[in-house]
Amino acid sequence: MSSSKKIIRKPTSGKPPSSRGWKCHQVTFQDHTGNPAIMAWGAELAQRIPPLASWAFYMVNRDTPRDFNATAFKFNLENGKDLYSGAGPRYEFFFLPGATPEQCIAHYRGEIAARGTMWRQVRQVRMAIKETKEKEDERADNSAQESSSDEDEDEDEDEDEPQPGIANEHGLPGLPWPKHKDDWFFTDYRQCLFMYLDPNSDIQSSRNVCLVKFDPMPIKWEEGAVVRWDPMEQPINTKYMKLIDEESGEEDLRDWIQDRKNAHWVLEATEATEQAKTLGWEAW
Repeated sequence: MSSSKKIIRKPTSGKPPSSRGWKCHQVTFQDHTGNPAIMAWGAELAQRIPPLASWAFYMVNRDTPRDFNATAFKFNLENGKDLYSGAGPRYEFFFLPGATPEQCIAHYRGEIAARGTMWRQVRQVRMAIKETKEKEDERADNSAQESSSDEDEDEDEDEDEPQPGIANEHGLPGLPWPKHKDDWFFTDYRQCLFMYLDPNSDIQSSRNVCLVKFDPMPIKWEEGAVVRWDPMEQPINTKYMKLIDEESGEEDLRDWIQDRKNAHWVLEATEATEQAKTLGWEAW
């Protein structure tokens, strides 16, 4: 595990109520450019390790306040809605006033190049779990167990998975990088981010967002099929919608997030987070 000494922890505003030792953790950290960013997640009071599953919001409004309340944003987004299976993810907020979708994508790619993907931490947790079991099993053949562990770890790596260029010294978790084909079956893109277009964290039906999908995945068409849509011809796909829309019946971003609560990468990240907590980890 890496040290988390570079993360600056800030107290939450107190607006979302804490119940039975549960609260919203809000943390200020430095992104790969050295600028301040925020992550927020809900968990037990003692859980210092951020969840691996995450969504990235880019705050592009030039009037976004410097003291943006990520805690209130998270609480209002999830309030009254079953968005996740099990514990929720973390939300990361990057501040790029006036940025375009292309600029947000470039920043996101820079962030993932610096921190790597969440799968690196998933493999670390799995290895730690195996090592713990090996120590508890006195009858195990250590050499055989170690060989098996190394093989399993290698099987999880993909050739095109982004790797961090330098060691992650900030204790920051990696970012999502879906690798299962079902995760992009209904989107045709591997990656996404959200551009938040309003300045305030108090979520209302009028709040606007832009869903930005990128890194298109090729579609395998059946022979003779009529190709009406090829994502490879549109490297970036944008869709403007409401953050929360309870009136028109149109899909809002909250619905879009909820529809992906059982995605392969979300479930794997959630399981790894629970295992890390069991191991007593406080940072990635």
